[in-house]
Amino acid sequence: MYQSELAAAREAATAAAAEILKRYEQDSTVALKADGSPVTPADHAAHATITAVLSRAAPGIPIASEEGGEITGERYWSVDPLDGTKEYVARTGAFVVSIALIEAGCPVIGVVHVPVTGASYYASRGQGAYKSEGGRERAIHTARYAGGAVRLIGSARHGVDAVAKVCASLAAPGAPIERVALGSAWKFGRVAEGLADIYPRLGPTHTWDTAAGQCIVEEAGGVVWTVGRVPLVYADPRQLNPSFVAIADPAHPWPDLLRMVS
Repeated sequence: MYQSELAAAREAATAAAAEILKRYEQDSTVALKADGSPVTPADHAAHATITAVLSRAAPGIPIASEEGGEITGERYWSVDPLDGTKEYVARTGAFVVSIALIEAGCPVIGVVHVPVTGASYYASRGQGAYKSEGGRERAIHTARYAGGAVRLIGSARHGVDAVAKVCASLAAPGAPIERVALGSAWKFGRVAEGLADIYPRLGPTHTWDTAAGQCIVEEAGGVVWTVGRVPLVYADPRQLNPSFVAIADPAHPWPDLLRMVS
């Protein structure tokens, strides 16, 4: 199930990454959208490439992209052609291509591709999560928390003070916080492959920022919760999300972090 759609999403992400890398070293044109966020020719080129690939491979599924396209029905692609444009402009390398397939408010396919490394995280409902890099593919799983340091990964540019509050809520004797900052939906991949325990995001995001990563984390064994340990779902026509936390080990009795810092 979902084999053809996953293949299309992976093809689209890889093709978009190639377009982004063509422009990475020399692209200096940056415009501002109405909300003040940056956009570059690489964003537009990646969007056009993804739209072309998905429209050819899965013509019956509408595409809702950050760079154009609306939600139509309960089954649609949610696309961020270049997630982490600020990281792209700053040349940090911490940007990704994110593609998800949404059905009835839930992500059933997720692809997060890292152009600068060539690594690709991907998953489909009921089929597990995987990472492809350097010609090798392997199943990935979230880590079980067995005590000791809590590995917290957070945004490099958003909600830094809020993340500090989460760290304070988690702090306990013998359980120091190992905090890492990273841009874009790459953070979901790090949780999914067992390299981080918690990824909190306090503040607004959009469906295209999170849906692909959520699918990958969930298929790897983790969860993405909003306040009250309620799974994140996609039902807002504006494609806005509430605050959330991605947890690698949902069996551990973590506190309700979002309620504690709200």
